[in-house]
Amino acid sequence: MEDDLIDELLPEEEGTTEEPQKKYASIAELISQSFAQPLYFFTVETPGPTKTARGTIEKLWSITEVMENTDFSEFISDKTRAKYADIVANPNVDAQAKVVELITDVYDDISTGKKQYVVEAEGTFTQPGKDTIITFDEGKTTGATFSYKDFAEGVENTSTEEIVLAEEVEEASKTAQDIQAAQGAIRTSHPTWGYKTTKQGYIQNSAGDLVRAPFWKGNEYSMFSDMDPSEVFALQQKMVRAGMKAPTVEQYGQWSDTEANFMSAVFIKAADDTEFSWEKDMAAGLPAYTTALQELMDEVGQTEDFIKLLNEANYLQSEPNVSPAQIQQLLDQAAAGLGITLTAQNLVDYGNLAVQAYGQAAALEKDFQGSLITDRDVILGTTYKDIRAVGEGEFPRYLKGAAVPLVLPSYEYLMGQKGPQPEVKSALEIVTEALEARPEIQQQQAANEDLQDIKYSTNLFEASMGAIELGGN
Repeated sequence: MEDDLIDELLPEEEGTTEEPQKKYASIAELISQSFAQPLYFFTVETPGPTKTARGTIEKLWSITEVMENTDFSEFISDKTRAKYADIVANPNVDAQAKVVELITDVYDDISTGKKQYVVEAEGTFTQPGKDTIITFDEGKTTGATFSYKDFAEGVENTSTEEIVLAEEVEEASKTAQDIQAAQGAIRTSHPTWGYKTTKQGYIQNSAGDLVRAPFWKGNEYSMFSDMDPSEVFALQQKMVRAGMKAPTVEQYGQWSDTEANFMSAVFIKAADDTEFSWEKDMAAGLPAYTTALQELMDEVGQTEDFIKLLNEANYLQSEPNVSPAQIQQLLDQAAAGLGITLTAQNLVDYGNLAVQAYGQAAALEKDFQGSLITDRDVILGTTYKDIRAVGEGEFPRYLKGAAVPLVLPSYEYLMGQKGPQPEVKSALEIVTEALEARPEIQQQQAANEDLQDIKYSTNLFEASMGAIELGGN
């Protein structure tokens, strides 16, 4: 009774079951840790050796993972992506509220759209790639022990009084750029593309004056969003020639994360050009990236031609790394197929044949793979044509903004461009042919055949004599 009265008079303790409030050293830390928090549950089925044998990843994914992985592109709207880019580019005190809002926006995008997307893998003209299947699980997302709502509330209630704002530490950190790799493009803490730009978005021109930087974060999307598909396709062809991964036929005329991230790299090259190519392009009324993109096209083309020349001269053919056990095994298998016996000295004498066979087999396989038709071959062989000029085996495809259809090349044309398809041989086939051509091996085979003939004749004679004896009885 007395204890109950004391309990009633004493105030209840507050906050005993709550986790201590998280503290951050800076706004940038609040942003990075918030974006790294696993919040959204996805199942990702990756390609395996067969359709039934597939790899599976089931887990909560963070905002950074969802935003920076192109496989999740279809789940997120352009508006939400723009908010994400703005927060990353402007880590100031206002970002706290924006982070809270983004956490919910990402969930809304994912939960209100399709729950499953199939990501088509790049393949060849005759051998399609294997797809990745991504599925969102709303129940496991909202039912998590520490859900996205709980986390957003925690970020919202975080006190920023002790946080040192970026402006106060700018002098101490002005040489750092907080670089991170994202989908193959280089992103910095600056609001603009290029290492020569300032955090205020300016760049020095050829006259030494600070002017507004030519490429701002987000331009890799906004500069191309109003283009007709026919204009996008023309740019896609140029970017593929400059080294971009080729889009599939279904992606012709569409500006995706692949194109945007490649163009980001072009922007950086243009902005940092010592010849101020971006300035000259703008003065000529051209897009500021024109010269940089053309230079990349030229560089990639020259590199490909140079590598082809070296390959033809055999400069890039390296000796295969083959162990003595592999050499003996290959020669023993070849000898068994030829019906001969190799001595220990033979293994030493013919060891180089085995090494060469491995190298030739690898070279033939490489040549064969190079002869296959790829997405790059298709897009670079595609042209605009009058529909009346479309030949047999060619496929017209209409893009908005083009007066005539886009015509995909025929299989026969592409194979003709590639040249004869090389025959693939195994190392065993190659070394067997090499051994069979040697005179001493031919002599041993002939001797073996003579021995077999003698054995056959002897067996036949003995069988005949046995028959005579049986008849005499």
